[in-house]
Amino acid sequence: MSRWQLQVDLLNDLYRAKTSLVVQFSAEDAQIVCGKAHADSPLKTGLLLEDSLLIGPVNSSSCYGTSSLIPNEIGALFSHYEQVLSLQLSWPDGRVFGCILICDPDTTQASSASLTVIESVRSLLQGELKQVYLMQQVRRLSFQDETTQMLNPYGFGLMAPRQLSLSRRFGSHAGIIIIEMIDSPLMRNAPLSVSQKARLLARIITESLREADMSARIEENKFIILAFVDSEANLETLITRLRKQISREAGKLTIVVGKSFFTPDAQQSLIPMQQAAEDDLELRRQSLVTKPY
Repeated sequence: MSRWQLQVDLLNDLYRAKTSLVVQFSAEDAQIVCGKAHADSPLKTGLLLEDSLLIGPVNSSSCYGTSSLIPNEIGALFSHYEQVLSLQLSWPDGRVFGCILICDPDTTQASSASLTVIESVRSLLQGELKQVYLMQQVRRLSFQDETTQMLNPYGFGLMAPRQLSLSRRFGSHAGIIIIEMIDSPLMRNAPLSVSQKARLLARIITESLREADMSARIEENKFIILAFVDSEANLETLITRLRKQISREAGKLTIVVGKSFFTPDAQQSLIPMQQAAEDDLELRRQSLVTKPY
């Protein structure tokens, strides 16, 4: 951010603008991540622009050179400016990250040198976005969930199909169990963070499984188990054992469980098995409206 701030200050001075900003988009919102500080301006670093009108015009603007935006059409906070220049910023995969905005530049100061500088600034910022993107890719490609030390979704998706295929050669039945922690009045006052609850549930799951079984954390509050059993009754027994252990060690933790079961001759791949368990989980979640499960 300190390097980005230097670039924003440079552009602001170069164009003698009233303010210059770097804005990041997220769904329908935009947030100022870096800006030239002015005491009389509401456009300050950290400001969240909800349902921002800025996103559409920037997304449709050219990804080369600057584009001129109409201040009245990009939100009330920009309406008092006479001119707003935009420079689109993108992630390496082509998705729009956001933009650089230069508000009320002195156009008499604009020159070919100015255009060279602003393109250099864009290249610098997008180079750092590339580094961030690559770091995110490395984390995603890692097999392990940092909080629980279980497999993450990528690791489970890569390793579980191999284990499933191997087990079917030996005639093993397979079951998918999805466990979701849900909000409950009992847990709202419990002195446990989301990560602490996740680690607690992960430990209980891991200690309850056999060596051939696999488990992973697939979402913040959701865990998946691939279990190899002799029959569907054995899958129910495993779920019952997990429930008893969770009740014993984390009595205030409320969970909902979905499952699917397939015989070796079904030849179902992992994805439809997991979807069947997700569908069952949704039915169980809906039943909580009338009766705890």
